[in-house]
Amino acid sequence: MSPDSPTGRAEVGGATRLRRPVEEADDQEPTYGDVLGDSIAALRGVLRDRVLQAGLLIVLAALLLKVYVLSESYFVEDDFLFFAGARTSELAPAYLLELHKGHFMPGGLFLVYVQTAFGPYHWASAAGTMLLLQAASILAFLRLLWELFGRRWALLVPLTVYALAPLTIPVLGWWAAALNAVPLQLATVLALLWTVRYLRTGTPLFAWWAGGAVVFGMLFSVKALFLPALALVLAVAFLYPGGLLTALGHAFRRHRTYWLSMVAITVGYLLLYLVRQRASSSGEGASVPESEVVVQLVGRMLGEVFPTGALGGPFQWGPITPAGGLVDPPGVVLIGAWAVLVAIVLASVRVRRASWRAWALLAGYLVFVDALPTVIARGRMYGEVGSDPRYVADAALVFALVLALAFLATREERSREWVGNAGEERGRSRLQLLRHTRGVWVAATSVTLVYAVSASYSTYTYTETLSGDRQREYLANVRESLEDVPGDAGLYSRPVPTDLVLEWNGPRRLSSYVLAPLADREVAARMYTPEESDSAYVFDDDGRLVEAAPISWANAFRPEEGEECMESWDGLMSWNVWEVGGVAQVATIGYTSEEDADLVVVVGEQEVRTELPAAPEGGFWYVPVSERDTKFTLFTDAGKTCVTWASLGQLAPASQVAEQEAAAGEGAEEDGSEAAGEDE
Repeated sequence: MSPDSPTGRAEVGGATRLRRPVEEADDQEPTYGDVLGDSIAALRGVLRDRVLQAGLLIVLAALLLKVYVLSESYFVEDDFLFFAGARTSELAPAYLLELHKGHFMPGGLFLVYVQTAFGPYHWASAAGTMLLLQAASILAFLRLLWELFGRRWALLVPLTVYALAPLTIPVLGWWAAALNAVPLQLATVLALLWTVRYLRTGTPLFAWWAGGAVVFGMLFSVKALFLPALALVLAVAFLYPGGLLTALGHAFRRHRTYWLSMVAITVGYLLLYLVRQRASSSGEGASVPESEVVVQLVGRMLGEVFPTGALGGPFQWGPITPAGGLVDPPGVVLIGAWAVLVAIVLASVRVRRASWRAWALLAGYLVFVDALPTVIARGRMYGEVGSDPRYVADAALVFALVLALAFLATREERSREWVGNAGEERGRSRLQLLRHTRGVWVAATSVTLVYAVSASYSTYTYTETLSGDRQREYLANVRESLEDVPGDAGLYSRPVPTDLVLEWNGPRRLSSYVLAPLADREVAARMYTPEESDSAYVFDDDGRLVEAAPISWANAFRPEEGEECMESWDGLMSWNVWEVGGVAQVATIGYTSEEDADLVVVVGEQEVRTELPAAPEGGFWYVPVSERDTKFTLFTDAGKTCVTWASLGQLAPASQVAEQEAAAGEGAEEDGSEAAGEDE
């Protein structure tokens, strides 16, 4: 495209001058009100611009697609842990500054706390907030493109690439991931936008806003640590004049205070993060990576997930996790993605010599912002982690920006070109831009439409991997059950299904922790600290509160055959057991007694004294005991109590236990029949 003259017709969105002429400068710097007033005045005319109208249609289409994804998604995995943690915490620095699996996200935890206080597990408000932030980031990206390159139809290409990017879909559909990724995208765009505006106008207000955008991003994601560096690289490569070293010198001569302030923000945040990492009690986060894991992880992230996702793939998602599909593209798709990416790079280099700077920026971002932090945080786990698209979701934004920088000249570059070529022949343009020809427009439009269709199809197929209906039904059953809880029943813990919270989260996946935010204070207290009771209830795998029973195939003891009661030594009984422990562990005592009787339950160092209510016809008494040990001991009143059952462990739905016992009984009968047949 041939450069427009900065002295020619005015461009919508501002002039192309780098700084205001001295004679036009005001005596005082513009205030916030002045800037806002000018923006509103400019917006009135811009809204009638066809380029903007087309851009808004693209944004609307993208948002409708994202609404469809969110309608099929729901809370899962870390979402439950966030709500449960907020329910048991106070809004204090200790809560906000705590690391979650290596993530330092006080802003995200604040949103979690507010959401928990006003609407725990309310999907519409939680997802709606993220959707609004995503819409703001796309609109701000359009404004950034307009600011960098001026008004031109070509802006719609990178806008489409970012607005419809499949890489941004999985993090949006998973609330816990969206709390990190979506605000980071908005912060990235705003930091770059206001940095560009500050460098062009010298208005300190834009410098403050840029710093505020960086800090905003740091409140939600550790990756925001690299935003100042990203802004500096963009400015040096495409805004300041001269080669890279010369441009870097210009940056620190002209705007030394600004860039040093950004360095100070970066260093301060890094120190704070390291302090919180040391103080974290979770034991999760940074670790020493293993070389084999790192190679596999980075290979999947940068060699498979990014190229396929950035170019509209992967079309089909898998393997499928509770949070949605991962990216494991077939060989044909992967080879095709790399071929297209290489073709784009070569075409841009042919069209514009400076495009190599843009691709170098993208490569550096992928390595230092996406791969390196992921390696530090997940490099000891397993390489398949690299198949998760959320680790490179923010790269979709940078890829769209780099695509624009690779083919379009910024206003600074065009201005310098006109000044440098004032006495030269037009054919010697150093920018070496593509001309406005019909063939170019047809090609660009066709490629953009193909990308839009591919990205939309990939987004659609991603929704097929979501199980939002399952989680939605589960929590609906929980809410219904908690409306009518028996007043004297014991509410005991058991793990929620793995498609809600994975096993490796340990005690954090227990129903007493995960589901308590949905209960009122009294019921929640009974769930957190269950007491002894003659009836037991647990939540089944469908989220319904049902009668519970102890399992009979582990740590369970009965009277010897032909005996009615357990044999004891003057009321003392003791058994060797498998170590279980934890808040979900319950000692279950089956007994008969004509009157109330004393009972002492001992496991390890924990001793629980309780009273068995009279049960002439027989009954059960449930005693929570969390100690972990290999000895299980009871002290009873031998003259009053006949113990008919004793077990130690987690409870399960009574119907489920009955089915498993019946199945075990049938299996034993079949084994016995086969053995008898062999004897005959």
